[in-house]
Formats: sequence, structure tokens, C-alpha cells
Amino acid sequence: MLFVDDDPNVIGGLRRTLHGMRQQWKMLFAGSGEEALAVMKAHPVDVIVTDMRMPGMDGATLLTKVSELYPQVIRVILSGYSDQEMALRTARSAHQFLAKPCDPETLRHTIECAYRLRGLFRNKDLLQVAAGITTLPSLPALYSRLIAELESPAASLERVGEIVAQDMAMTAKVLQLVNSAFFGLRQRVTDPRRAVTLLGINNLQALVLFMHVFDSYKPDPGLKFSLESLWQHSLTVGSLAKEIVRTELTSRDAADKALTAGVLHDIGKLLLLRAPAYRKQFGVLFETEGGATAAGEYRLWGTSHAEVGAYLLGLWGLSDSIVEAVAFHHRPLAGVRDRFTILTAVHVANVLAHGDEAALDGEYLELLGVSGRVARWAEIGREVKKRGFSQ
Repeated sequence: MLFVDDDPNVIGGLRRTLHGMRQQWKMLFAGSGEEALAVMKAHPVDVIVTDMRMPGMDGATLLTKVSELYPQVIRVILSGYSDQEMALRTARSAHQFLAKPCDPETLRHTIECAYRLRGLFRNKDLLQVAAGITTLPSLPALYSRLIAELESPAASLERVGEIVAQDMAMTAKVLQLVNSAFFGLRQRVTDPRRAVTLLGINNLQALVLFMHVFDSYKPDPGLKFSLESLWQHSLTVGSLAKEIVRTELTSRDAADKALTAGVLHDIGKLLLLRAPAYRKQFGVLFETEGGATAAGEYRLWGTSHAEVGAYLLGLWGLSDSIVEAVAFHHRPLAGVRDRFTILTAVHVANVLAHGDEAALDGEYLELLGVSGRVARWAEIGREVKKRGFSQ
């Protein structure tokens, strides 16, 4: 763990407050961005936590350099200024945003939650791909609609929210930002439309038009991959997962999480498209198996798009239940096994959306005592497919 701050008192305070973690963490300290880079050149670093406002090289510049030189490193901004501008400046390079004063337990929890997801990976190169991502491709039609709406003199937050909620890349990023400490919210937001309202038009314009946090997907003629098909499947899974949760739970929050988890469940495929070393192999799966199946990915890399996507979402601080649903939607027995959860809904919704009821994990559903509900859920699935995406 490398902690960076130009104030010696802050460094001293960190040494004292984190003294109890010395058995679990090897901690390094630097007083400037330049010194931090020198430390990282000499020592392997897993996590960097840096102050934002420092003379010379500030935290945003430092993390940008770190993301380029050491993409696998988990990057955290710790700032004494509850300034939304800071969150926007680091939107491409930081994984987590924490505000000073930050109690040791919050800092410890944030770092450990992000780091423990590495246990999902057998392929370290893919871990580097996931941590190194700074932008994700959006569906061109939605991206164009978003740009047009944001540039309109009569831009509407409601219309922007509807666009964002239909795109997995936009949904993930706005939820990361709005749940950062810089926005000071008391409750975690899981609905992208609500996140858009809280971010506001000006912040969204800055993200999209000036900081280029999103970009439009450019098809590869040699790759038999359709972002449109992935988009339609993800919206179907989100809508169906939400309806399934409504039949089992009374919580509106759980239904919103199920919708978001369903929309995001295949986001790892976007990450793989961003990695040249895996893009070609990803295409081979479409050629030989008709799609990037989890079984094919495990065979090639020992990891699937599910773990890759969950790792990024975990780094970005999304809700644990959403991260779990994304990580284990192909193998739900690896998650919570004693009750119906968001994971249950996303697993079932994903299988039903593919039209292959035989692929449901029967052992898992029997353990939960819900196998008798599959027929009803399948009926809901047919209704959702007829109706289309529902928010």
C-alpha cells in the first residue's frame, strides 16, 4: 500500500492510525507525486492512496500516470475537499474516491473490498486489463442521443437518465461517481436515473463532452460481435431480473438493484473488447461456439467475462449485491446459497433470456427451495420479451 500526501502531519497521522494493520499490509509513504513514482519504480505496489491537492504533480495527474505505467494498481483518491470537480477530474483514472477526514475503518474496508475481488482471477493478465480500463464503449445510437441531448439548450435530466439507464457503460460510470465521497450522499444509489438527477446536466456535460469518459463503440469488421445484441440481451435480463425480484421480495431497492445488475451482468465483455491480446481470442469464441460462452472463456483463460466485469465494478465501489450477481451469474453456487438474492434473479433471468431453461443451476435452486417457481418465472420472461425493456 502506497500512501501519498505532501503534508507530513497527514503522513504521520496515517502511520499512527494504520499501525494496527502492519501485520496485513506492507505500507509505503511518499510526500509528492514524483516521489511516489520513484517508490513504485523500486517496489511492487498493489494499492495507491493519494491526496488530490499537492504542489507540482497533483493527485489526478499522478493517478493518470499510474494508470498508464502500472494499470493493475488499485487507485484511490483521498481529498479534504468535498469538491465534485475533483471527482470529475479523476473520473478516468481513479477507482475509488474518499473524503478527508477518513476514519481508518472506512479506509481499510474500501481497500480490502477492492482487493479481495482479485481472488476471483486465475489469469493475472486479465486482472491488469480490468484494473487498467479508463473508458468503456457505448452503443453508438445511444451515445449519439446522449450527445445531442446534452448539447440541446432544452436538455432534460429525465431524458438523459432514460438514455444512461439503457447503456451498461454509462450506467456503471455514473453510479461510480455519484456514490463517491465527493457527493456526500447518505445512502448508496443503485438506480442510474437517480444518479443522473444527482449529478446534474453540467457535470454530465463535463464527463461526456470534455473529459470523454464514454466513447462510441467502433465495430471491428473482422469480429463477429454485435454490441446491439449484447445491449438487447442485457436490457432483457435487467427487466426480467427486476420482475422476478418483485415476485419474491417487497423491497423497491432490491428491484432497482436487480435491474441494474441485470443490465451490467455482461459488462466484462466490453472490457475484453478493450484488450487487444484477448480481442482476437474473444472473436474466435464467436466463430467456433456462436458466442463468448463462459465455458469457452474458462477453457481459454481460467476466468470469464463475469469475474472481469465484477472486478471492475467492485473497484468502482458498486453495491456488493450487484457485484456478486455479476461475478457469479453463471455459477451461482459460488455466491450466497441460503436464500433468494439479486444473484438468484440475475442467474435465472440470464438463462431464460437465452431461451435455455435446461442451463439453470438446478442444485442451486433446490438449495434455495425455489425450483418450483421456475415455470412462473419463465412465464414472466415471455411477457418481458414481448414488452421490451422496462424501467
